[in-house]
Amino acid sequence: MILRWLPAILWGVVIFVLSLMPGGNADKMMFGIPHFDKIGHFGMYAGWAFLVFSALSQSKLRFSFLFTLLLCGMSGVLLEFGQYYLASGRSFEVADMVANALGAVAGLLVAWKIRRLRAGRSSK
Repeated sequence: MILRWLPAILWGVVIFVLSLMPGGNADKMMFGIPHFDKIGHFGMYAGWAFLVFSALSQSKLRFSFLFTLLLCGMSGVLLEFGQYYLASGRSFEVADMVANALGAVAGLLVAWKIRRLRAGRSSK
């Protein structure tokens, strides 16, 4: 069971550490795209939600869906507040919260669709 959770736990730790480490004067534009960091937020939380939902593959679908949504969504919001209060050189941005939440929903939906497809194949 722990092996199933290991990727999700490790990815969550990476998000936690990256979110609360001191920041610098990072340019938020990359490849000429303003606010490129939002893509990173989206991708990090999409990956984490996918891993959490996948780790819950033995649980009921509704529980897995709600647990993943609450864990990843609330973490994204709370870590932004953590940046505001704890991390020097970091900024609190509602747009980051939105990117985190949208990423979590996207990763969750992809994992949910894969789970449903697998369940459909195994019942045939």
